[in-house]
Amino acid sequence: MQGMVECVCGRKIDLAGETPRLDGTKVFCVVCGATTTHYLGK
Repeated sequence: MQGMVECVCGRKIDLAGETPRLDGTKVFCVVCGATTTHYLGK
């Protein structure tokens, strides 16, 4: 499983302990405020 997500601003966010979900994991960046949906394992 992929444990790191890169935000549009360039910050890397660690998702190592997250549980995979069918509808994806919503990731919020505290630097730029962007919210994205990431599908673990893809």
